Amino acid sequence: MASPTDPLFTFEGADENPGYLLAQATAHWQRSLAQVLVPMNLTPSQFLLLAAVQRLSGQQTEPVTQAHVAQHAHYDKMTTSKIVRALEEKGLLQRPTSEQDARARSLQLTPAGLKAVVRAAWALEEFDQQFFGSKAAPLIQTLQNLLPPRDTAAAAPEQAA
Repeated sequence: MASPTDPLFTFEGADENPGYLLAQATAHWQRSLAQVLVPMNLTPSQFLLLAAVQRLSGQQTEPVTQAHVAQHAHYDKMTTSKIVRALEEKGLLQRPTSEQDARARSLQLTPAGLKAVVRAAWALEEFDQQFFGSKAAPLIQTLQNLLPPRDTAAAAPEQAA
């Protein structure tokens, strides 16, 4: 890495800054993925949360809450809530009230939601194979190392979610 010519920045240029490059690559991937998901009428964030509900539903015996989904997707509660409401309006998710606690709601895929997540998952798998190709494995390791650990004790599910 060359010495920076601008004392304000550590890197010689934007194309040598890993944060800038990650942001640019992410934006490019998201724009491309958004086009893949157009036929399913889903945004990338909506797909991510539908997939989280589907995956968590198969992994745990207790009801899947918004808090579980937010933690799994690394989304904040407000973003998760907005996306969940949009998916509910589209008829892809249900939020039934708990029989034990009227304040608690779980998230469940509707039959249309399951169909959408399966269709989108197949499209995403094909897209990711084309987009990342042989670079996927080392990239996955790098990205996993950059993510904060999922702290299950600190992010205990909330009953009202």
